[in-house]
Amino acid sequence: MSQPEAMVIGADTVVALGGQVFGKPKDLEEAAANLRLFRGRVQEVMTGVVLSHGDHVSEFVETSYVKFYDYSDAVIEEYLSKVPVLDKAGGYAIQDHGEMIVERFEGDFDNIVGLPVALVLDQLQRMGFPIPTEES
Repeated sequence: MSQPEAMVIGADTVVALGGQVFGKPKDLEEAAANLRLFRGRVQEVMTGVVLSHGDHVSEFVETSYVKFYDYSDAVIEEYLSKVPVLDKAGGYAIQDHGEMIVERFEGDFDNIVGLPVALVLDQLQRMGFPIPTEES
C-alpha cells in the first residue's frame, strides 16, 4: 500500500577511532576487542539520518564524542555480562551501565544512544511537520 503522505525516517550509528569505523560487533569476542581498543581514548559517535517525505529529503549527520576510562579486562568482562551489546555500534551502550566504562561525553547524549532526537525534531519542523508541545 502506497502512502505518499508518509514521513520516512532512516538512521544508523557508527563509532570511529583512529580512522577505523566500528559498526555492530559480530560476537562478544569482537565487542571485547573493541572495548580494549576504546579504553582511555576518545571516539566519535556519528549517526546519519535521512528524512523523506515525497520529493522533500533532508540528510544530516550528528557527531558526539565519548571518552572511556582506562578500565581493566575484568571490567570489560563484567560489562559484557550485564549488557547485550551485539546490536550496538562499537559494542557498548552508554545508556546501559555506561558508568562502568564511560568517563565523559561531549555532544548529544541521544545521538550516542542512536538517534539525535532534538535535531530530528528540528528538521521535521523545518520540513513543515509541526511538533506537538505540552501546551498543544
